[in-house]
Amino acid sequence: MTTTPISDEKILTASKSLPVAPQIMSRLHKMLLDSNSGLPEIASLLKRDVSLTTRIIRIANSPAYNGGGLGTIEEALQRVGFGEVFRLVGVAANASLADANLGFYGYSGDLFRANNLCTALVAERIAIKTKTDPRVAYTAGLLRGIGQLLLDRIARDTLTPAEKFKEIGGGRLQEWERNCFGTTHQNVARLVLTHWGFPELVVQTAGYDSTQGTPATPLTHAMQLASSIVRLAGFGLEGEDSSWGIPQEELTATGLSMDEATIIRTEALAAMQALQES
Repeated sequence: MTTTPISDEKILTASKSLPVAPQIMSRLHKMLLDSNSGLPEIASLLKRDVSLTTRIIRIANSPAYNGGGLGTIEEALQRVGFGEVFRLVGVAANASLADANLGFYGYSGDLFRANNLCTALVAERIAIKTKTDPRVAYTAGLLRGIGQLLLDRIARDTLTPAEKFKEIGGGRLQEWERNCFGTTHQNVARLVLTHWGFPELVVQTAGYDSTQGTPATPLTHAMQLASSIVRLAGFGLEGEDSSWGIPQEELTATGLSMDEATIIRTEALAAMQALQES
């Protein structure tokens, strides 16, 4: 194993192999905040990724949106609305990211995608309840695993099968990352999301690491609570947290009750199922 930190250049080079959909999310986020952005501008942005455009049209044609008959991204935007299309871009981006298993982490691609999507939907609902920014919470929840995805790709060229996380032992994910890469997936997430032009609030929320002594914010509290709820929903990732259940301090920090957390989980799972079916 190496303790020499992987260079930023190597990480950013690896990120070039990823689909462009997450980067389009960054630009779309900014456009939706600009009252001067209209349907032609947003459609033009989405058309930069043919696969993304096709996925959004297909989703808009699904029964979840009373679909059928749409053939263009402009028609899809009109049907689902600008705000909802941001969520759909996120779903499509998530689906395109982990097209294979994360072998060195021991995560299947299906579980990794499910964890990302469920975290995004839970965090979004927590943000609504706590009057923080739901779009930031959704984006950060969806992309918080980008660091693990990239480190796993780098590991294919730098580690041996004997150095896989599961073979070393569970519950010590960051220790394993520091030993193997000289950094953590949170650091990688902050680097890449900054490079892609995401707002600082998204970057800090997605890449938050409580072990580094960084002060928590309402959104990072929301993300930590979301992680606990996602584990209870059956989509937790091994090594991220050894605790089970929802710690009371997370509820206290967000001002939510256990009953409200249960409702959020139910709503998020229903939304997740609808999106996956579409």
